[in-house]
This record gives sequence, C-alpha cells and structure tokens, in this order.
Amino acid sequence: MTNHKFSILIISIFLSAILLPISYAQAPAVLTNFTVLDPNGNDVTDEFLVAGGSYTINFEIEIGATLSDNILLTTSMEKSGNSFWTLNNNYQGVDTSVWTPGSQSITFQAVEGIAQFTLDGKIPESITEKDIVDMDKTVHAFELVPLLVMSLDSMEILDERTYTITDQTIISYDVLLQSKLEKLDSISMEGKYNSLALEIVSEAEYLTTFGLYDDAIKLLNTIPDSDYPAPPSTTTLFIIASAILGITTIAFSLLFIRIRSSSSYLSSSVSEKADKLDLLLIKASRIDKSLSDDLETIKRELKELV
Repeated sequence: MTNHKFSILIISIFLSAILLPISYAQAPAVLTNFTVLDPNGNDVTDEFLVAGGSYTINFEIEIGATLSDNILLTTSMEKSGNSFWTLNNNYQGVDTSVWTPGSQSITFQAVEGIAQFTLDGKIPESITEKDIVDMDKTVHAFELVPLLVMSLDSMEILDERTYTITDQTIISYDVLLQSKLEKLDSISMEGKYNSLALEIVSEAEYLTTFGLYDDAIKLLNTIPDSDYPAPPSTTTLFIIASAILGITTIAFSLLFIRIRSSSSYLSSSVSEKADKLDLLLIKASRIDKSLSDDLETIKRELKELV
C-alpha cells in the first residue's frame, strides 16, 4: 500500500511538471522582457522608483493566439513628453494611423505574435505625500503603484507590473540614519552620550512609523558628527538641549495622533514613550538638573494625553 501511494505521488509530480508550462504557454498574452530605465539610462527594474521621477519602460507582449477581444494597456504614470507609448516593431494588431499614444490607455487588436513597446512617463510628484493642514505637516509613506496593467476590453487583467514608490525625503532620512549609525560606531565618546544618541535614533525611527520623516530628520541632526566633549561643558548642554527640542517634537506629534485617533493601540504607544523617558531622566539627571526638569515636564505632558 505504501509503495502504491508513493507511485501515485511520483506520477502526480511528473504530470504537474509537464502541464504547468503548457498552461502558461496557453495564456492569452503575457508581458516579457520588461525593463525600467531612469533618465541616465540606468537599469532600475528591480529597485524602488522615486516620486516625481521620469522613467522609460521597454517591454514586449507575447500573444499566443489571435483573440476576438481587444487588449487594453493602462499606466498610472503622468506624461513626461509628447506621448506615453511607442510601438517598436511592425506588429499587425496596432493600427498606428488611428491609435492615441498620448493617452494613458491604448487599445489594440490581439493578433498572434510579439508586440514591442516603449512606455515613457513620470511618477506623480506627491503620490507618497499627504498634507496634514491642522498641523502644517506632510506625512510620507511608501506607495504601491500599478505602473503597467494589461487587460482585455472585458476588463479581465492578463498581466501587470506594480512598483513600490519612495520619495526624496524618505531617501534622505535613510541616508542620514545610516550615516549617523556609522559615526556612532566609529567616534569616541563617553558611554552616557552614546546611549543618549542611540535613544534619539530610536525616537527618530518611531516617528517614521507615522510618516513623520521631516521631524525624524530634524531629530537625527541633533546628533553631532564629531566627538562629544567631556561634561559639563556648555557645548555638551547645547547638544542635549537640541535633543530635548527633538523629543518635544515627538510629544507634539503624538498629541496630534492622539487627537486624530482614539484607538487603544496609539494610547498605549504614547504611554510607552512616556515611560521610556524615565531612562533619559536618569541619564540627564547626572548631567544637568534643568535638563532633567525639562524631561520631567515632557513626560508629564505625555501622560496627560492618555
């Protein structure tokens, strides 16, 4: 009985290996040889694309058999030149005397063969941004965008290419974060300052979970790029005062989030941040009394939010 079951399993795997390629080949149409180039001609096919960036997309469509339905190509990009679409071969399904390459969507007859296209366009500038008018802030977030969708006129999607879109603010934050972490690993400073700097990094990372990348950048910039002086010099207190200013930004950001949502998750997050200030209080009290008092005030205000 065991040998019989094993034989059936082997046969099933063998049949699957044979049938899958056949099934794939029978698809009405598929996108192939898909490449994305930036304005400098660099291949960025496997990378995140940038909001506001212009891109050239080369691709082919393999159509296995002539269909009664037409094929519809659609892009969510904006126009960066005179037209979106260019046909690069003599594919019989496209009548170039009547098509509209300046439109975001084009339709053509599905004739058996290979159609070679180029798509030129621009990622919408503000697709990763949302303005918060009440607080005069801009929230940044990655966005998934269907760069190219191929469907039938009946609206059945045959194939598509979706990309993650980032923006210059998010990129700047990532570069700055990496730079600060590398400097913290390489420069010489007393342990208390290193610990405080890492706390600031942690708070900056927390801000980005709400899309507050601009505030996170300001907070990271309070970490100096050179060695910390020995306490209790004026320069040291200035550095930490800058850190306090960044932490105050967190308090106001969390206040905004608290107003906008009554979820228990966000309330607990505020409490967690307030409790975390206890660690900074201990460190600050060893450096400067007024600094410790300022932190205590911020902690109390955070507690009042929940």
